[in-house]
Amino acid sequence: MNYTMKLKNLVYIFVLFLVSCSGTKKMTKKALAFEQQGMYTEAASYFLDALTRKSTNIDAAMGLKRTGQLVLDDKLATFFKTHSDKQYKNAVYAYIDATQWRSKAKVYRVNLDIPSYYEDYYSDDLAAYLSLVYDKALAHLDKEQFDLGLSFLDEILRLSPAYKDVAELKTYARLEPVYRKGNLALEIKKFRKAYYLFGKTNSYKDSDELKAYALKEAQYPIAMLPFENATNSTNAHKAFESQFLNLFINNKNPFIKIIDRVHIQTILNEQELGLSGLVDSQTAARAGDLFGAKALLVGRLVSIDVKKVLPKPIKKKGWESYTQKKYNAATKENDLITKYKKVYYYEYQGNNSVNLAVEYKLISTETGEILATNLISDKRTDFVRYIKFDGNTKNLYSGSWSYKLISSDSDNINNSYSDRKQIQNLLKANRTIRSTEDLKSTALKNVSSKAVNEINAYNPEEN
Repeated sequence: MNYTMKLKNLVYIFVLFLVSCSGTKKMTKKALAFEQQGMYTEAASYFLDALTRKSTNIDAAMGLKRTGQLVLDDKLATFFKTHSDKQYKNAVYAYIDATQWRSKAKVYRVNLDIPSYYEDYYSDDLAAYLSLVYDKALAHLDKEQFDLGLSFLDEILRLSPAYKDVAELKTYARLEPVYRKGNLALEIKKFRKAYYLFGKTNSYKDSDELKAYALKEAQYPIAMLPFENATNSTNAHKAFESQFLNLFINNKNPFIKIIDRVHIQTILNEQELGLSGLVDSQTAARAGDLFGAKALLVGRLVSIDVKKVLPKPIKKKGWESYTQKKYNAATKENDLITKYKKVYYYEYQGNNSVNLAVEYKLISTETGEILATNLISDKRTDFVRYIKFDGNTKNLYSGSWSYKLISSDSDNINNSYSDRKQIQNLLKANRTIRSTEDLKSTALKNVSSKAVNEINAYNPEEN
């Protein structure tokens, strides 16, 4: 196997080599034709293409040296003209274009010449152009046109990364608008928005302090009261309550703070506050004062329906194949023939299901109004279907028959590919059904997760 793979790889590499050789010769031939016609720009391009296919192509390298230098001379002529006309921007980019062409040739060890004095001209043009762009950037920043200023600063950094204080100015142009938006959000008491905005300007001016302040003001303490159970299943709501609390603790919402449950229960007992009284505005406000909460969260397990159908055996009629030797007079040898015997096998089917519904309410401690509420349901089901057979499972066929010991015209063997596949799949099928407790846990996690996400999405600053 390894030898075959290596051989295939060698053949593939050899074919690539032949294609590349053929391609590089073809490109070189075209380049020479263009060169003979005086079309050295096109010729240089084809010589370069030939070298990309085969870097050791000597003819292509020599051709690129001849025609590439002519192309470079044209580019330098363009640069010198713009330099003489004091077109600083055009001169800078014309020189860069020339050096990029030289770099392409250098990859294949073809050295093209640029006289040293051109670099001096370029340095003068670059200095003049950068000064102009820098002044434009400052003018836009002075007018607080940050996006326009940033575009000029980015160009300067591409041309000269260490130019003056451009790096610092870019930081200012990028962060100052966001910083100002953060301060504006603080002024209009949009603390959550301010928190995220100052998170984008870390360490800029006093962003860290303002972010901490915004987070403090955006805190939304919620008192999660003991959940109710409206079902006949004893303590079934406890699991719902536990899932809800765990998801809240792990959701990493920086603004929502769940008040300690033990503290809440202690106060409820001391103040003799009943759950039913916590819905109206007066008791909600009182509870808010007692708990230090801006909202109360109440939950209720509305319904839960658990069904169990244990897998039970259903006796089925089938066939088991076997082989038998039979003497063949013509060949004077024993032939193996396939025969079938009538058998019983057992098919099992079972399913467990849990269907539940929960309700939550987020109640303002200031007004007693319901800020968010929903009735959420979920159904989880697991199903098993499999076959048990005491004989040779590989030789089992489904079918039908009337009498086990007597042949009949109604006897039938299902030996099609699909029937065989179905029988084999059922013989290998999973025989373990998920417990109703496991299904209930999954359903509770799903409804709790949805409810927590909805509460997390509630933004008191936008309502």
